[in-house]
Amino acid sequence: MELKRIYIELTNRCNLNCEMCFRHTWDTVEGDMDLELLKSIREQVKEFPALEEVFFGGIGEPTIYPHFKEAVDLFEGYKLLMTSNGIMTGENAKILCEKFTEVYFSADQYHEDTQGVKDQLIKTFEAISNYHKQTHSPTPKVGVAYVLTKSNGDALFDIMKMMRHYGFHRLSLSHLLPINEKDADDIFYTRYQNPEGKAYLEKIFTYRDIKINIPDMELKTERRCTFIDKGYIYIDTQGEVMSCYRLANSYDEYVFGDKKRVIKHSFGNIKEKSLKEIIEGKDYQSFWHTVYNNQYPSCIDCDLRSGCSLVEDTKYDCYFNTPSCSDCLWVRNFVRCP
Repeated sequence: MELKRIYIELTNRCNLNCEMCFRHTWDTVEGDMDLELLKSIREQVKEFPALEEVFFGGIGEPTIYPHFKEAVDLFEGYKLLMTSNGIMTGENAKILCEKFTEVYFSADQYHEDTQGVKDQLIKTFEAISNYHKQTHSPTPKVGVAYVLTKSNGDALFDIMKMMRHYGFHRLSLSHLLPINEKDADDIFYTRYQNPEGKAYLEKIFTYRDIKINIPDMELKTERRCTFIDKGYIYIDTQGEVMSCYRLANSYDEYVFGDKKRVIKHSFGNIKEKSLKEIIEGKDYQSFWHTVYNNQYPSCIDCDLRSGCSLVEDTKYDCYFNTPSCSDCLWVRNFVRCP
């Protein structure tokens, strides 16, 4: 494996409280990454000559990190990417414009506006749009990330009109990762035929000027993990090294109506071992080869699922792999990261 991108969780705190966020069922202690730890990461990534991109992302809002500017300056020279809810100061919006290659804004709350999101998000969009007009700079490339459900599908068309207005032409769609029974009934994807979902995709593809990354609408055989395939790794606020977003916290999720406990799985802490030691270590390498080569069962479409206790959490699968990725909604292209 060559490390191409590193995800750094500067903070797991957030300035919003979105209903669909799995922080409602997690057991993670909220906090910020220590600046000295961040500096240590900066030194350690020098060991990876193939590393091209540093992505400030996670479950929190990166721009509320108290050392946000210092974090950006530390990783100057890399392509900087980020996901944000867009609720930020003018100073941080300026930093995004001048320092970042690509930014995705989550617009899940845009149409509801229960937290005063809409006006603040538009303010950030206007700042970036004005920067593009004044400088003619091709960066930052701006995308919108949206979690698609049955109930919010119509609202997406307003968001795409808004994107056109500001000259933003990238849209990343993901399906909902349900965290309760109510949400489990709102998913727009199915195991089998999904004519409603396919008809919906045909409607959004009429926006030909917007590049849309879409999830699957029904279960397919193919299983691919973006993090594993593309050489990505995730480091949380405490220095724990994880394989991906899904296994970075412990929380509840519903997989086609069945409740599952996802258990955080760290391959090591960079306070105790170097990042190079962790990635090249036996545990991570074994996991990487298992997932890359699809050497794990497929629980979602298994005939024995209803009588199997292994699907209740991610500790093990029936091939004795740990952690289990056997019914991960990411590898089935239902849930997606920008």
